[in-house]
Amino acid sequence: MSSAPARPTAFDWNPALELRLARIDKGTIAYIVTGDGPPLLLLHGLGGEIWMWEKQVAALSARYRLYIPDLLGFGYSDRPKVEYTPSLFIEMIRQFMDQLGVNRAGLIGNSMGGGIAWAFALTHPKRVDTLVLIDAMPPQVVGAVRNRFLRWFLAIRRFPLLSCLAIAVRTRGIVREALTQIIHDDRLITEAVVERQYRISRLTGTARVVASTIRYTDEVARYADALATLRAPTLIIWGQQDDLFPVEIGQRLHASIPNSTLIVIPDSGHIPMWETPDQTNQAILEFLGSRSENEKETR
Repeated sequence: MSSAPARPTAFDWNPALELRLARIDKGTIAYIVTGDGPPLLLLHGLGGEIWMWEKQVAALSARYRLYIPDLLGFGYSDRPKVEYTPSLFIEMIRQFMDQLGVNRAGLIGNSMGGGIAWAFALTHPKRVDTLVLIDAMPPQVVGAVRNRFLRWFLAIRRFPLLSCLAIAVRTRGIVREALTQIIHDDRLITEAVVERQYRISRLTGTARVVASTIRYTDEVARYADALATLRAPTLIIWGQQDDLFPVEIGQRLHASIPNSTLIVIPDSGHIPMWETPDQTNQAILEFLGSRSENEKETR
């Protein structure tokens, strides 16, 4: 049975956005939709939520229709008692798109959401127009992690109770420290940012979900050999100061994916779409715009 968190009707950071619900086999997905134009699906990373994309809403919705979900088990989506494997998230995205009547879309994913995006594109190639991978999870994720904090979690992931306990005892101070691991400019981590992340992290079932997700993270490697067959035009964006997945990981991903472009953004960490939104949004819009022009020329 799904564990459903108490959900707001709107967001402090953008009261005009309404939180909507979509039902899939495993539970209910919380999401927002805004804008008009070709559909884009934005996928957050491990421990992330819809608010990670708050600085893309205005810039991208002027030209595109944005669908931004909380992944199953995260944010205000249900937390069913299942194993949170990469295949679960891939199937969640397929059902979510079906429920909303979205046959094809561009996928934009950050960190784990980026890994889900490229794995989904390999599994369901006819449903993906373009890919934007932002500091995305690579196929060999365990070996790629350089951050001491996350490497410790990966080391204990085979012990579910210990993993859950380590996550469940998080305080506001621990949440702040975790944010400093993914954001280069600590001045951006205000009390308001810490508080909203802390509130969501304390929702019942979150520790269990995060522990399970980390435990199965390296299963994304099963898709690694197929990366060379990826045909969706792909933009890879990387924060130059990413301490979680260093730039070298982005370069390897770029070398593995045909027809891909790599843009490195200075003075930015693991979530450049939030930390350096102007540069990130410009890169995304230019990439998507160039793809549209190319499609027109080939018709």
